[in-house]
Amino acid sequence: MALFKSSEDRRLEREMEIRKGLSRIKKQIRQQEKEEKDFIKKAKRAKQLGDATQLRVIKSSLKRTAYTRRLMERQLLNLEVFKQLKDQAETQADFARALETVSEAIAESYGSVNLAEIHKNCEKAVNQSESMQQVMEMMIDSTNDSVSNMEGSQSDELVTDDEIDKLIDEAVVAEETEEIEDKVSSRLDELRDRFEKNRQKQS
Repeated sequence: MALFKSSEDRRLEREMEIRKGLSRIKKQIRQQEKEEKDFIKKAKRAKQLGDATQLRVIKSSLKRTAYTRRLMERQLLNLEVFKQLKDQAETQADFARALETVSEAIAESYGSVNLAEIHKNCEKAVNQSESMQQVMEMMIDSTNDSVSNMEGSQSDELVTDDEIDKLIDEAVVAEETEEIEDKVSSRLDELRDRFEKNRQKQS
């Protein structure tokens, strides 16, 4: 096992960690969505039973879960954007290094080429690319700190009480509509059976 890792090894490790982070956040979002659906079902039952106390507790839990999910979705979007910027910076750095190699080869073949100037410019391009990556890493840290400092009061900005009530009401209406449709369908089936039996008697 090598004591010192190459820059390529470190780059691959960073890439793997970022992919793992994206995967974990997506998994957490799916889990929050599942919990939201479960809370909506429970809230619907509490509303149908007329249990105002239990409904209030469930609505509070549903609101907190919806807020967490939306916060994670924002984090996921931030991470995806910064990953794209990181990839662009790495591509620019690779280009600059390749250009430096080509410049050195040209200088060796044609002594008239100002190798020192080309080297200086290439080093500048590489440093700019690496500086961009450092800035992006600081921006990611800053964004995560800002998200961590968000208080519960901000949940109202992402998820309002009206939205929670609407989710529950829509679930109740959907169930009631389905029950009505089932009853109408059953009644129609009965009428068809009676009509068929009367027709057979007459024939």
